Amino acid sequence: MGTVISKIQFLSSILFSIGKYSLFGWSKKAYLGDSKPADTKNREAPSSSTLDVSLPTLFSNASIYAAVKDVFTKKNLELLSDEALVKIFRQLEFWYKEQVEGLHGDDLPATMKQLSRDLMEQSTWYLPLITKQSGLSCEISSLKVPTVRFGKTNLNISIVTCGGMRLQSTWLPDFIPLLRPSRKTVLESHPQQNIKRCIRSCLALGINHFETARFYGTSEYQMVEALYELIQEGEVKREDFILQTKIPASSEKSFRKFWKQSWDNIGEKLGYIDLFSLHAVAEVNDNLWVSLDVCEELKREGKIRHVGFSTHGTSEQIMALINTERFEYVNLHEHYFNSYHGTGTPDTQGGQGNLACVKRALELDMGVFQISPIDKGGKLFRPSKQVATLVGKELNPISFALLYGWKRIGVHTASIGLARPSDLDEVMNAAKLIALEKQGKVNLDKVINDIIDRMNIHKEKTVGKEWMEKGLLNIPGPFDETTDAIHIGHILGLHDLLTVFGMYEYCRDRYCSLEQTKWDKKKSWKERLEAMSRANPGRSYDATVDLTAALEKHYNPPLVLEKLKQAHEWLKDDAKLSDEELDKRGWNRGYNLTVWTEMPGEVDSRALHQVLLQVLTGGRMGLTQTGPGYSFRTEAQQLRRAL
Repeated sequence: MGTVISKIQFLSSILFSIGKYSLFGWSKKAYLGDSKPADTKNREAPSSSTLDVSLPTLFSNASIYAAVKDVFTKKNLELLSDEALVKIFRQLEFWYKEQVEGLHGDDLPATMKQLSRDLMEQSTWYLPLITKQSGLSCEISSLKVPTVRFGKTNLNISIVTCGGMRLQSTWLPDFIPLLRPSRKTVLESHPQQNIKRCIRSCLALGINHFETARFYGTSEYQMVEALYELIQEGEVKREDFILQTKIPASSEKSFRKFWKQSWDNIGEKLGYIDLFSLHAVAEVNDNLWVSLDVCEELKREGKIRHVGFSTHGTSEQIMALINTERFEYVNLHEHYFNSYHGTGTPDTQGGQGNLACVKRALELDMGVFQISPIDKGGKLFRPSKQVATLVGKELNPISFALLYGWKRIGVHTASIGLARPSDLDEVMNAAKLIALEKQGKVNLDKVINDIIDRMNIHKEKTVGKEWMEKGLLNIPGPFDETTDAIHIGHILGLHDLLTVFGMYEYCRDRYCSLEQTKWDKKKSWKERLEAMSRANPGRSYDATVDLTAALEKHYNPPLVLEKLKQAHEWLKDDAKLSDEELDKRGWNRGYNLTVWTEMPGEVDSRALHQVLLQVLTGGRMGLTQTGPGYSFRTEAQQLRRAL
C-alpha cells in the first residue's frame, strides 16, 4: 500500500510541476546562479557594503600581499575576466598554504610573485587572438592551436576539440515530448549566449573541431545554431570547421529515427556532417552492422563524410571494434591516470587498458580522438592535493594531462568539455607549449618525464613495485561470467587512484556510477548482460559473489579481494567521508577551478532527478543555481577591491 501511495504522490508532483511550468513558462532567473541570501532579491553585482566572502589568507602576509599586488596592476586587472581572476587566486592560495619545498622563508615572496606572473600570463597571452587585435606579432599568431592530419579521414583537425556535453541548456534529451523546453526559449537563453561566446573563442584560437551528440540534451541544435549564426555573420566559413555528432548503434528503425532528428537539426543549416560516430559502442553485433550499412548509404548521399565510433567499453571490446576495419577514426579513453572502463581489462596484447588500442588504431591509420582527459581523466579542474603537488607549480594537472595525451599516448585531438570561455586558459597553456616545442624553445620531453618520475616514485612507495607491474593484469572484464559483471579492474584502478593520488571526488563519482547498474539476479546471465548499459558497463563490488574463478590467473587474489572490499567501504554512496577524515588520509582537494556551476548543471547518475525537476518547473527548482551567481561575483569583486 505504501508503494502505491508513493507512486501516486510522485505522479501528482509531476502533474503539479507540469501545470506550473505551463502556467509560468521558463523562469527568467534560470542560469543566473545562486542569489544573495533572503534579505535581498537583488541580482546585480554586490555593493562594497554587502560583500561577505573571505579574502585568501595570503593577503594577511604583508610581504606576500605586496609581491602579488605588484603583479596585478590596474592595467592587468582590466585584462582578466572575473573567472580568470578567481581561478588564479584559488591556485595562489593553495600554493601559499602548502609551503612546499622552495616556497619558504625569504624566497616565498619572490616565488609567489613569479607564480602570479605565470598565472597572469596563462590567462591573458592569447586574448589578442580572440579580440582580433590589429598588429598582432608573428610570435603570438604562431601560437594558435596546431592542426594535425586526422588519420585516413585526411582532415586537418585541431589538437584541441570543443566538446559540447556542457554547452547546452538542459541534459534532458530534446526529443522527450511535453517535458522539453521550446526551441525558441532555449535559443534565447543565457546558455545559448554562452555557447556562442565559447565557439567564437575557439575559432579565433584555431580550434576547428566541434563535437556533440544526439543524446547530449539540447547541445546538438544549440551548437549548430551558434555555428550557423557565425557563418551568417561572416565570422567563419562552413569549410573552416569540422562538426561531429553521434548516435548509438541500434535496430535500423531506431537508428533512422534518431538520424532524422539529428539531420533535422543540422542538414539545412550546415549542409553535411564531417564526422559521424556510432555512440557508446561496445560490441560487434547485428545492430552494429545494420547501423554501419545505413551510414554507408548516408555517405553516398553526401550527408556525412566520415564514419567512426565512440566507446566507453573494455579494452578487448575496443580492440575488436578497431579490427573490423570498418571505421575511419575512434573516440576512446586513454589517460595518464586511467583508461576509464578499459582500466584493468585485457588488451589482447598481454597488457591492460586502452593504450594498445590506440597503437592498433594508429597502425590502421585511424584518427584517434581522446575523450574527456580533463573530466573523465581525473576531474582535473578540481585536482586532489596530491596530484597538484606532484605535478608542481610550474605546470598544472590540466596542461599535464593534455601534453601526456599528445606526446606520450599519440592522440590526434583531445576533447575539452568547455562550460565557459575561461576554461580555455589551461588548455591554451598546453597548446602554446606544443607550438613552442616545434620552434625549439622548450623541451617538453623533460617537463613530462620529470612529472612522471615524481608520480612513479610516489606510487611505488605507496603500493609497491610488484603491484605497479602486475596488479591490474590477468583480470577478466565485466562481460565475463566469472565476474558476475563486477568491474574488478576498474575498481582496483580506483583504489590505486585513491590511495596513491588522493583522488577521492573522482573515485567516488566513478564508483557510484557502478552502483547505479541494475542487476536482477532472478534473471539469466544473458538477460542481465543485455540490460547493462554499454555506456557505463560493470557494477560495484558484491561480497556475495565468489570471484575465485575470475581471479585464478592473478598473482595475488587475496590482495585483490582486500582492495575491492576497501574500495567499496570508502566509496559507496552512503559512506561519504568528512573533510577531517579526508585531510587525515591525504585525500583532500587541492583547489577548485570550477568558478561557477555549468549552466545545465554538473550532473552525475546520482542526481538525474534534478534535471527532471529543472525542466518540469521551468528552472524554478532543482538546478536553478547554475551559471555565474552571487557567490562567484562576490568573490571576484572582493579580490578586485583588495588589489
